[in-house]
Amino acid sequence: MTPDAGNRHRGATLRRVAAIAATTTRRTLLRPLNLLWLLIVPLFFGGVIASLFAPSDKPPRLAVVVEDQGTWVGPLLDGLSATPMNLQRLARDEATARLHQGRERVVLLIPDGFSRSVEAGVPRLELWYAPRAEPGAEIARIRTVAAGLVTGTPAGPLSLVVKAPRQAAAAGDFALLRTVYGFYVMFALVSLITQAAALHRERELGTLSRSLVAGATYGEMVAGHALALFPLGLLQAAAMVGVTALGGAPWFAAGLPALVLVLIAPLVAACGIALAVAGFTRTSRQINAAGSLVGTIAAMLGGAFWPLDVVPVSLQEVARLSPVYWALDGLREAFVFGGPGAAQWPAAATLVLMGVLAGTAGVLGLRRWAA
Repeated sequence: MTPDAGNRHRGATLRRVAAIAATTTRRTLLRPLNLLWLLIVPLFFGGVIASLFAPSDKPPRLAVVVEDQGTWVGPLLDGLSATPMNLQRLARDEATARLHQGRERVVLLIPDGFSRSVEAGVPRLELWYAPRAEPGAEIARIRTVAAGLVTGTPAGPLSLVVKAPRQAAAAGDFALLRTVYGFYVMFALVSLITQAAALHRERELGTLSRSLVAGATYGEMVAGHALALFPLGLLQAAAMVGVTALGGAPWFAAGLPALVLVLIAPLVAACGIALAVAGFTRTSRQINAAGSLVGTIAAMLGGAFWPLDVVPVSLQEVARLSPVYWALDGLREAFVFGGPGAAQWPAAATLVLMGVLAGTAGVLGLRRWAA
């Protein structure tokens, strides 16, 4: 074969692959059920989550148990209300029950003898936390008000800011981003694995054999269907970012390069994993079931549903096998530690490597059907 003939052959192959990818993408977008999984369901969950994190003008709530009858209890409660805080007085037994039931995160106990401790210059208070609850901004408010009782300086309204090193988003904003992003990566895995069943469906419907008779090779069919996954993933990512940004998610706080890495690297991993699942299943029904299973397990293992700090150390190490773990790691490096840089690349490189290895395994698995 001459060089010109080889170039023409490669050009024809690329055109057929592009045509197959375009046809597959168009068919996918024309099916209402596919649009439901690709766009409607992720956007619904993203919108719901964004609304839960919407900023509120209401002061934080604090349950209080008062056991001291001294003269300093009133000034303490007035000072806390002025910071501002919404105080709710409870009996000891009720407060304990609400903590164990998960209905309260923290309870302030004003013990007997508190007023005497203020007069001695060492105010003594107790904070009770629910299981697995972590200290929050209430500590700073309570300490400031209690110190003001000793020094005679009223606290008044307090502006508390929680900062991380070189952060690109506020702490509350990052909590919103982390939650929305974790659910997005899970839905990307589920939906792209489901869409990877297109080749199986063509085989079941008999359209695959007609395409092969028409001149396309099996390798071109596999390449076209694999290529179609990426634009579908990009469409889903763009819709997620756009809708949740309207809901207040600061996706561009760390800069466009950081956002691109955060979106593209997990997409490469999801496409590769989708091909791997397609390569080792035989029917579209099997791949649909596998999609829900793989996506949910990866999300649970990787920390999309809850912070990994609350799980045993052994599971924290196992979490590194999940693409969701590395996706959230890249998000944290971008938005907590100040934008794209060397710290963000290991997570992105790991996700790309996962995608390449899984995609290669999937293509090898799909080649079994060539015969």
